Amino acid sequence: MSQPEYIRERLDSLAKIDSQLVDVLHRASLTVSSLIDLKKRNDDSKPQFQQNVQEFYDDLESATVQLRKEIKLLDENVGTRLLPIQTQKKATGQDNIKLEEQFKLLAKHLGKEQ
Repeated sequence: MSQPEYIRERLDSLAKIDSQLVDVLHRASLTVSSLIDLKKRNDDSKPQFQQNVQEFYDDLESATVQLRKEIKLLDENVGTRLLPIQTQKKATGQDNIKLEEQFKLLAKHLGKEQ
């Protein structure tokens, strides 16, 4: 079953955004790594750190702009091309309980028992 052209375009655009977000995370990793090097060896890796920071912000800005465009397109097409989605949140509070469990587990692994 073939998807309508509009849906295919949106999915392709979202796939591109997903790839951009992966690049943002990779660049963040490189930035932290170069910061660690900078702290160990002083000014030797400062240009690399500055380049990684700049590229991180460039990648982040690009992904954010594209994501905002997709959200705007989605908002504009609800009710015309897309049916409005009715969601009802069930089991409210469950997410907070799970979140607290994860924070406690993280604190335990970091050695900061509460």
